[in-house]
Amino acid sequence: MTIANTHKNAYTGSSITVATPSLGTFKYDEKGGTGMDRFDDMMPTAWEEVDGTGIGMGLATVSGVGGGSDVEWTLPAEWSMGSTIHLSYSFHPDGTYNSKKVASGTNGDTGRKDGNGYDIMVSNNTALEGLNMFGGYSEISQAVNAAGHNEDQTQYVAGATYAVGGFTLGYQQSRSDNARSYENTAYGVSFAVNDNLSFSYGEHESIQDSGHTHSAELEGKSLQASYTMGGASIVVAETEVDNKEYATAAANQREGRAIALTLAF
Repeated sequence: MTIANTHKNAYTGSSITVATPSLGTFKYDEKGGTGMDRFDDMMPTAWEEVDGTGIGMGLATVSGVGGGSDVEWTLPAEWSMGSTIHLSYSFHPDGTYNSKKVASGTNGDTGRKDGNGYDIMVSNNTALEGLNMFGGYSEISQAVNAAGHNEDQTQYVAGATYAVGGFTLGYQQSRSDNARSYENTAYGVSFAVNDNLSFSYGEHESIQDSGHTHSAELEGKSLQASYTMGGASIVVAETEVDNKEYATAAANQREGRAIALTLAF
């Protein structure tokens, strides 16, 4: 059992993992990062995802039921034929967690994610040396909306990274379909100069569609460098965001620099 208390006590996350001798691993998780949420951005970086450098893109990427509390089953290796397979299920995938050590109850979100949902995730790094392929599918039941329609939310993701020498290249596509659709494309490259110094460049693009109407295209770019010396590491990220939160106003065009120092004792 793992309990993590972070962000000034605003949120407490926990997970319980049961590993069996022959039936794989079962995990109840309240922290996120399971299911499709593990593949929202798999691009190689020197430090962080494009959307994780402090500027905030407002990116609507795929998370499936792994974006909230869920139960995940990782199949045993002998069943997966060289791949890793995760099956995740949530009774009410509303994207919330048990917060501040109290029961989660309901967030009243009956207009979006009112039913259950599941994710199917597959990855393989044995087909070719240096190559990691991944993909997944998610479906979440939706409540009937004001127009009387019940449009379940479906999400897809597929991509790969390839490492050769000091370089790692990556490309992935994902899509989320519901009342609004988001089609995302991410790619990146990182280069490890040596064990201490590495650089990376990545982009994440997202197109938002409302029905048959093209609304806006969001784009983030990030150039990063990291250097580690003993127990100290320093990272620098130059990030540019166009059309933050899918809005085209001048205030939604952002540029910023993040510098972080980490010390381990």
